[in-house]
Amino acid sequence: MSNANIRHRTAAKHGSDGAPVHATKQDSHKSGGNAIRQRTNLHTGVWARISAIVSLFTILVLFISGMGSRPTETSDGTGGSSGSVRVGGLKSSGGDGNPLFVTIVMPSVVKPEARPLRLTNIAKTWGPSSRAIYVVHGTDEYPQGDQIDDSSKSRIFPQNLIVPDHITVEKGVERLEHVIRTVHKEINPGFAFFVNDHTFVLPDHLCQFLKEHDSSKDLYAGHALKGKKESAFNSGAAGYVVSRTTMERLIKEWDNPASKCSAATASKWLQGNPGILTAQCFDQVLNIPVVDTRDQRDLSHKFHAYGLIRTVTGKVDDWYLNKHEQLDSIFGVDTKYHHRPQGGNKCCSIRTVSFHYVEAGESLAFWEVMQTIHQSPLMSDGEIKELMNKIWPRDKNGLGWYSHGLPGPHLAIWNDIIQVVRKISVGVAPPSC
Repeated sequence: MSNANIRHRTAAKHGSDGAPVHATKQDSHKSGGNAIRQRTNLHTGVWARISAIVSLFTILVLFISGMGSRPTETSDGTGGSSGSVRVGGLKSSGGDGNPLFVTIVMPSVVKPEARPLRLTNIAKTWGPSSRAIYVVHGTDEYPQGDQIDDSSKSRIFPQNLIVPDHITVEKGVERLEHVIRTVHKEINPGFAFFVNDHTFVLPDHLCQFLKEHDSSKDLYAGHALKGKKESAFNSGAAGYVVSRTTMERLIKEWDNPASKCSAATASKWLQGNPGILTAQCFDQVLNIPVVDTRDQRDLSHKFHAYGLIRTVTGKVDDWYLNKHEQLDSIFGVDTKYHHRPQGGNKCCSIRTVSFHYVEAGESLAFWEVMQTIHQSPLMSDGEIKELMNKIWPRDKNGLGWYSHGLPGPHLAIWNDIIQVVRKISVGVAPPSC
């Protein structure tokens, strides 16, 4: 209460010197006038306070409304506001109005009949916030998806990119060319991340990785591999990133039918491995090198060509490990690991972007585990282990034939598995780009 109001309240009881006032008949008229003025002043003070409270409440409501318009995280790990990917389009990369990235989901050659379920589960997990575009040969593969077009930026994801009938499943090089041309024309993202429907993506880590690069410069990045007599290439399983500038240069090269990059020059084997032909084009024609994407703090990898369990245990195929031996000649000699993946909790960077051979059932479980840890970071190791044992698939239908199940309950490798899922769990947050 203000000093003026205090004086108004006490004036009826006390004189200027603080002594009690005793009104008499002689001064009753004067006292009545003073009382009226005092009541008027009192009412004015009350209304002033009410007005101030109403103004403060209005400002508070406006502030809260403004906060509510920002993207927020919902229980499924996707943005919950009108600015999020799930409920209405793309965030700009800042400047040209186009998205920083989209994720192109190519068909896996493994058990293609399982693809509709994989696509459905990707849509329930990392697909919306990774801006997934499904490359399909028919809408029956994912009936819920809109066809990609020039209004794709204002619609939710996943969306479908339907391949024309004349480009059959066997024509992998022509399909990849059609996909890149279409995505560049209709959406023109800063970067395109190419994966297949067996890949598992951590959306915010992909975002953070791409923020470190410039789409106006060439980029061909992922998990680099190289044989003795072949061009270096990035694993299509782990996924690879191509920048807008690289896509534009590639399209220009395709416009030349005599180019070594053209589908017309591709052998039948290359038609089934279009990523290899693209890598040769980058290496021999466009002079775009692969890059070392490992975490420089501990030399752990960010893009993984196997699932969580095989990656942590180190039980991967020999051919895959051998494809790292020639990388010393490109990136410089790594005397400690020779660019090979490490085992245990050192397998995976805290900024891990992807895993592969993650079947539909495992995809749901993996996403739920990391969402739960992300939302409850104080979970104990025992609680994480209990959750994984409760929801992780056990049979080959849920795991797929190339994935390994959880280890026995008393094996020491559990410590490494728990450390990995704990440290990478923030990657399932809605991306900030």
